[in-house]
Amino acid sequence: MGVAVIISLVLAIAATGCGESTRSPEDVTSAAVSGLSKGDEKKVCAELTEPAKRKLLEVLAGDPPIVGTINATSCEDAIVKVHAKLTPPIRAVLEDGEVDKAKITGDKAVVHVTGAGTDVELQKVGDEWKITGGIFEG
Repeated sequence: MGVAVIISLVLAIAATGCGESTRSPEDVTSAAVSGLSKGDEKKVCAELTEPAKRKLLEVLAGDPPIVGTINATSCEDAIVKVHAKLTPPIRAVLEDGEVDKAKITGDKAVVHVTGAGTDVELQKVGDEWKITGGIFEG
């Protein structure tokens, strides 16, 4: 459950978009998850929509489970601070960025993060898939 909460805090946010993608929803989700395990804030934040980045800051400022209150000024700052609170076992689970096959409906997709027990929602933004939500949307 702790891994699902961490993943959800970082990846489960709301936004919109449209278009076609050259990378799959699975690729985008896997990149974000493995980036989080390594503390690669640029990699993680590149996979989120702008509204998702703002929502991440709101969620983290609200004293979420596992990581507690994190006051951050940007998505990158938030990811650095979340990564610092991840235990080695959680980092190990996230390291490979293992995900199941996406369920795609039009310009939306849901990808299950294997081992973390959470789903990530994506939507096409321009010609790319971007992470927009998940089980802790607000």
